[in-house]
Amino acid sequence: MQVYKYRSNYNLDLDLLSRNKIYAPNKYLLNDPFEGIVTKKIYDDYKLLEPILSPAEYKRKIESIDDLQIKIGYLGVYSMSKTFENELLWSYYANSHKGFCIEYESNKMILEKTKSIIFPKFIEIDYKNDPPIYSLEGMDNIDYEPFLTMLIGTKSFPWKHEDEIRLLFNENGEQEIDNTSIKSIIFGVRASKEDIINTMKIMSNNIQYYKMEISDEYKLIKKDIN
Repeated sequence: MQVYKYRSNYNLDLDLLSRNKIYAPNKYLLNDPFEGIVTKKIYDDYKLLEPILSPAEYKRKIESIDDLQIKIGYLGVYSMSKTFENELLWSYYANSHKGFCIEYESNKMILEKTKSIIFPKFIEIDYKNDPPIYSLEGMDNIDYEPFLTMLIGTKSFPWKHEDEIRLLFNENGEQEIDNTSIKSIIFGVRASKEDIINTMKIMSNNIQYYKMEISDEYKLIKKDIN
């Protein structure tokens, strides 16, 4: 599957790409302040159980959720979209169409040497009007993977236009990827000739280069510029 990353900072991102790297920030650096908000719901549910649990049982449950919060905070989140044609995303994340968009082949991004039982992993964002609700059943033995996936993989419905897919890592910061996963670089409608030429000098000749153009039908058209 092809996935796309809209970018605006040529110097920063070309440096990373030339080293076969991407930067996956933690959830506190993402632009949605509601990331992981469902955790409050879990705490509220446990509060209801406090009167019927022993102090030791209640403490153990709260500590389990605290541990989950810490794990979520350390995750690296690389957010992408399933489309390169969204004019709003070009405006928000690619400097008002002056930037570029990286096309990846998702099944080639993860290096064999970095694979583990849980991470790295892809998740598609689930858009909801309300935060997900967890059942308290079986919470003594938390299976972290589905909980982490749901917490970092659910966003409010107004974000649906982003059609987001995320690549999660067990820690934030720079991550190595397979350089063959980069299929193309697509420049925005307003990308300068200087930025285009400089990018093509820095990056591999094995990838395709395109530039978006406007049509008279409120549509963006991708044109080959190799």
